[in-house]
Amino acid sequence: MNQINQFLQQMRTLFAGMTPQSKLMAILLTVGIAISSVFLVQGATTSSGATVHILGGRSLSDEELDNIEFALSKAALREFQRDGKRIRVPKASLDLYMKAISDGKANPLGMGNAMDSALNSNSLMESSLSTQAKLQNGKKKDLENAIKRMDPMIVDAIITPDESRLGFSGDRKKTASIAIQTRGNKDLSADQRRGIIDFVQKSYAGLKQSDIALFCNGNTTIVSDDPTAMQQSKFYLIKRQQEQNYRERAERLLADYGNVRLDVNVELDPVASEETESISFNEKPTKIQSASTKRDAKSLRGTPGGRPGTQPNAIKPNEGQSLAQQEQSSETKEQTESEKSVTGNTLKKTETVGHQTTRVSVSISIPFSYYLKAAAYKWQQLNPKKLSSEMPELTPSELDTLRKDTERNIQSLINGILPTVAAGEDKFPRVFVDSYPDFPVAEPPAASLAETSLAWLSQSWQTLALIGIVLAALLSLRSFAKTVPTANDRDFERGFDLPLDDATDIDLSSLTDEENAEFDTQEEVENAPPRLRTTGGDIKNDLTSLVRENPDAAATMLRNWITESM
Repeated sequence: MNQINQFLQQMRTLFAGMTPQSKLMAILLTVGIAISSVFLVQGATTSSGATVHILGGRSLSDEELDNIEFALSKAALREFQRDGKRIRVPKASLDLYMKAISDGKANPLGMGNAMDSALNSNSLMESSLSTQAKLQNGKKKDLENAIKRMDPMIVDAIITPDESRLGFSGDRKKTASIAIQTRGNKDLSADQRRGIIDFVQKSYAGLKQSDIALFCNGNTTIVSDDPTAMQQSKFYLIKRQQEQNYRERAERLLADYGNVRLDVNVELDPVASEETESISFNEKPTKIQSASTKRDAKSLRGTPGGRPGTQPNAIKPNEGQSLAQQEQSSETKEQTESEKSVTGNTLKKTETVGHQTTRVSVSISIPFSYYLKAAAYKWQQLNPKKLSSEMPELTPSELDTLRKDTERNIQSLINGILPTVAAGEDKFPRVFVDSYPDFPVAEPPAASLAETSLAWLSQSWQTLALIGIVLAALLSLRSFAKTVPTANDRDFERGFDLPLDDATDIDLSSLTDEENAEFDTQEEVENAPPRLRTTGGDIKNDLTSLVRENPDAAATMLRNWITESM
C-alpha cells in the first residue's frame, strides 16, 4: 500500500511540474489508453469464440434464414453471420437478437404453429366463414411446412386444394395440386412423390389420390386408382422396406471392418394374398340315432256258408257232402328298424400373408487396407515385444489365406440374419464378398508462411493497430514524465528590473541559515527578517518568495552573484 501511495505521490509531483501543454497531452493520452484497452478487451472476447447459434443450433430453411436476416437488419443488429443452415450471433447480445427476431415476426414455424395462430386470432365479431377460411389456410401452411422438412433438398412447397359442387346434389368434387421446388432442380424419386401424395390425400377427407397432381421440375405425377397399379406400388414399397432392414442389420455387423460398401437385393413372392380351404370325409359313418318297431298279428274265421240262394245250397244227388265244419286262420309278423348315421369330415382353411421374402442376396465390398491392418494386428499379438516396423512383408499366399478367412467370417455373420432356404435350392451364394482398393487421399497442401501471415494480419490488423496506439501512448507518457520543466531565465538575467545601486548598503549576512543560531527563543526566530533558505526545491521558487518578502535584499544578492560570475 505504501508503494502505491509513493507512486501516486510521484505522479502527482510530476504532473504538477508539467507545463499546461504537457498536462493536456498527458490527459489525452491517458484517455486514449483507457479507450484502447476497452476495445482490446472486447476484441479478445469476440475473437475467443464467444458466439452462439440461435435456437440451439436448429437447422433453418432458406426462407426462415431470409426472414431472420431482414428482421435483424431492420433492428440495426449487424454482428451476425450465416453458418450453413444456422445463424451465429454474439453470446452477450443473444437476448437482443432474439427480441429483434420476435418483433420482426420472423420466428421459425414449427409443426402446427400456423393452425395455432389461426385459432388464437379468432374474435367474437368474425363470421363462421372467415374463421373456417383461417383454419383452412393454417392447415395448408402446416402441410407445406411438413413437406419442406421431409427432405433438405426441398426448398419450397405450395398446396392448392379446391372443391366444387356437382349440380344440385350435396356431393362435392375435391381436387388438390402440389408444386415442389428442389435445390439445384434435383428431381424427386418415385417413392418421394408417392409419399407426398399419400400425405396430402390423408390430410383432406374425401380426397382421392387420382385427384391429386404433383408438379416438380416440369414433371407432373398423377396416381392412378387402378387396383393393379396400387398392388404394384405396395409390392415395391415392401421390397424397399425389407432391403433397408437387412442393410441396416448388415452394417451393424460389419462396423469393425472399416468403410464397408454393401447392397442388398430382396426377392418377394409376387402373390399378394392366398387362402386355401379343404374338406375330407371319413370312410366309416358314425351312428347318431337308432329306432326298432316289431308287431305280431293272428286272425281266425269260420267256413264260408256259400252263396245265398237255393241252387248252390240244395243237396244234389250223387254228390258227396262234407259234414265237418272247416275254419280259416292267418298269422302276420312285422318288424321295422330305422337308423341315422353321419359321415365324418374335416375342414381345413389356410390363409397366408402376401409378398413373403423368398430370397435375400448381399454384396459386400471391404477396403483392401483391412487385410493389412488385420495382418499387422495379428502379428503384433504374436510378437508383443517387437515393434510394428519389424513386421515382415506379407507373401501372396499369406495374403490370399487372410482374404479367404475374412470372406468366410463375413459370410457366416451375414448368413445368420438371412432367411433359410431348402437344401439344394440355392445354386448361387447369397453373400458375395470382395475388396476394393482404398487409395490414400492426398492431403491438401499446407498454407505457406506468407499466406498464413497475410491471413493472420487480415484478421488481426485492428488489434495490432490498437496495440500500437497503446505503446505509442505509453512511450509518450513516459517521455513527458521524465522531462524536467525548464525555467524561463529572462527575468533572472535582467535582475527583475530592480535598481541595484540603491541596495548596496544592505547587509546580506542575515540571509543565510547559519545566522539562525544567534536567536535564542522561538519568538525571536519568528520575528527575524526573511532569509534565503535552501530547501532542496526549485531555486526559482525560493527567489520568487524572497523577492515578494524583501525585494531589496534579493536585488543585492543577485548583484553580488552577477559580479562574482564576471
